[in-house]
Amino acid sequence: MNFFANTSFRTRLLLSMLVPVFLIQCFSIAHEILDHRDVFMSALEKERDLVLRFAAAALAQPMQYEDPAQIQNLVEIILREDRVAQMQIFDTSGTQIFAQTNPAYSPAADDLRASQKIVYTGSGQPRDLGHLEIILPTSVIAEPLRNAILSHLALSSFVLVIITIVIFLALSRLSRPVAAIIKTLSAMRNDTFAGTVPGLERRDEIGLMAQALHQLHEKTHEIAELRAQDDESVRREHKRIRRALQSTRDGVLLADETGEVVLCNPNGELFFGDAQVGRQLNLKSWLPPELAEQATTHIKNNESFAFEATTTHNLSGHVLNLLVRGGPIRDEHGLYLGAMLLASDHSDQARQAERVRFLAEHDSLTGLPNRRLMEQTLATWLQQGEEVSILLADLDHFKQINDTLGHPAGDALLRVVAHRFESCANTYVMASRLGGDEFSILVKGADSLTRMTNIANRLVAEMAQPQEVSGQVLHTGMSAGIATLSGPLSEPSEGIRRADLALYEAKRGGRGMVEVFHEDLETEIKRKSLLESELRQALAQGDLRPVFQVQTDLQTGEVIGFETLARWHHRQLGTISPAEFIPIAEDCGLIRELTYQMMTQAFLAAARWHDAGFQGRVAVNLSPKLFGAQVDEFVNDCLFETNCPAEAIEAEITETVVLASGQSALREIQALQELGITVALDDFGMGYSSLSYLQKFPVDKIKVDAAFVSKLPESEETRAIVGAIAELGHALGMRVTGEGAETDEHRQLLKACGVDYLQGYFDGPPLAERAATQRLFPGQGLHMTIQG
Repeated sequence: MNFFANTSFRTRLLLSMLVPVFLIQCFSIAHEILDHRDVFMSALEKERDLVLRFAAAALAQPMQYEDPAQIQNLVEIILREDRVAQMQIFDTSGTQIFAQTNPAYSPAADDLRASQKIVYTGSGQPRDLGHLEIILPTSVIAEPLRNAILSHLALSSFVLVIITIVIFLALSRLSRPVAAIIKTLSAMRNDTFAGTVPGLERRDEIGLMAQALHQLHEKTHEIAELRAQDDESVRREHKRIRRALQSTRDGVLLADETGEVVLCNPNGELFFGDAQVGRQLNLKSWLPPELAEQATTHIKNNESFAFEATTTHNLSGHVLNLLVRGGPIRDEHGLYLGAMLLASDHSDQARQAERVRFLAEHDSLTGLPNRRLMEQTLATWLQQGEEVSILLADLDHFKQINDTLGHPAGDALLRVVAHRFESCANTYVMASRLGGDEFSILVKGADSLTRMTNIANRLVAEMAQPQEVSGQVLHTGMSAGIATLSGPLSEPSEGIRRADLALYEAKRGGRGMVEVFHEDLETEIKRKSLLESELRQALAQGDLRPVFQVQTDLQTGEVIGFETLARWHHRQLGTISPAEFIPIAEDCGLIRELTYQMMTQAFLAAARWHDAGFQGRVAVNLSPKLFGAQVDEFVNDCLFETNCPAEAIEAEITETVVLASGQSALREIQALQELGITVALDDFGMGYSSLSYLQKFPVDKIKVDAAFVSKLPESEETRAIVGAIAELGHALGMRVTGEGAETDEHRQLLKACGVDYLQGYFDGPPLAERAATQRLFPGQGLHMTIQG
């Protein structure tokens, strides 16, 4: 302390500059030495990991096939490079099965050791074969590290000498006037300065400093107050900005006009790869090459941009789905100052979307792909020019298991079957559950039929054995049908239809069989072709007639409406079921004409009944094929043509309408309701139906499927389901009809479940218009029909 007190200002200033520079240089040298070692060690560690992954991958095949000669050869090749000192191979139990050490190796405490599993993936299913351990000696980096350190020491020493000389010369020239000014400042600080600031006469930087000091002395109090106010305002503003940037969930990055990062908040450092303040912006470190190239181009052109990108979280390693936005930063004069990047993490939304997509394409009970995904995959494979074999299979006597042991046992059996089907799946084989007890398999490739036949025979044989499910032994079986398609010109629906025909043949042949589609099954196709031709003629001649199924109120027994059903009696073929000719009409484009004829006849009857005082409605079925082509205008034209009031009509649809046509179908349904027509959801409970669908359908009535009604007497679970449907429908403002009621017991149970209306043979068979009129207006039916 005494030494510094007795030395001149120039000496103190020189020492105060040189000592920190020397210390900083020493610290820099030490840091660089450590950094050099870290760099060399990091490179050695990366080399270790690369060698380890390569060696583990290379050893997988010879270990799988137990080829010691190949293992020995691979180990010697790796050790020959003199980078790996030792290799040891262990089997899955941890027993060493091979070890070899480089003869020149001398162990050291800091040698790098690592191990990795050896996994064989050639069969499609990964197989753990054991693990590999290697040692990389750190001695291999000693010489390069020493040379690098010596080179750095020499350069640092030279720089230190140059800095010392420059500082000495500069301070020698500046120290004298600066010392005088410092003395003046000291006096001002102690309020003892009363003279003139030295150096005011100078015209250089020292003179400017003296003039500034003079002005500062004159306005000390004013400047101090303004500075205090300004500093406090700036501190508060900077604090708010820092807190906002640190708190936001978005990543924020600012780069100057040279591309150097000048600001990056914590989330930005996690989202934007190696982005840090002071570094050059490197988009390729975290963006896919094509997106990085696009963003770089936009930044160079001073353009705004936005895109979705997938990257990796820098700490957790999780995959992130980012919405990245960027654009130029300009001052108030339009001068370009740099670029800004914003990134919002949408990973949760992306995962939810992926989960929704998975649920939409997979069966909730078994986890297998569902019908939609199966049909999409079949169409894709065919478009790729593949030969594809299709298997459709269902369980024998599954209904009996459900009825006797309950649905939980049936569901458990379906999961067991699904597991067997899933075990067949690979890159060229897809298993799926289509619904109920129906399963499917797709096989692609030139020999798909042979492989499919083998798979089908094995599955049928396995399912013929007693199945232990949830502690119970179940006896069931399986029947399967196979069809093959090839090339992009093939229709997926045709392949499914042929496989379904083959499945029907397998069942008809005694169940527990595999049937491959053959030409004899084309009889069904020929009948369809014949019926299509006859249906065209029947529609042209008006041979199809409507009948009316009575709907009654469960509380009062009063007739509240009718459902219109199409009937076709052919002169040679006899009575043809709607279940047969309606799908044909849908497939060949006749459904609009068929619906028109049934609607106009039904609307005429409904108009007559309405004019006579009947307040109920006549229901007509609208095929899903009609939606998407302004079905509301089609129905409205029929109403206008028949002079039928809309309040006398009810339109029945199925949930497949919305599943097939989406939002456009919902808009058409709402348009029907705006006409005054009631809309009913038919066959509820079958196919894709679930209670959750009731929120999606803007309907006025639900019709519980006859399959549920038939099970009401023997199934408490079915009664609970029907009760839940009725309760939820009423909560949503809908009325509920039970279809297929044939006995008084059905009627009583539907009434107990809270169902509003009944439809079925309990109230009688479907009636011709004259008989329906007689039912509504006893004694007036014939007169009204003649008048109409």
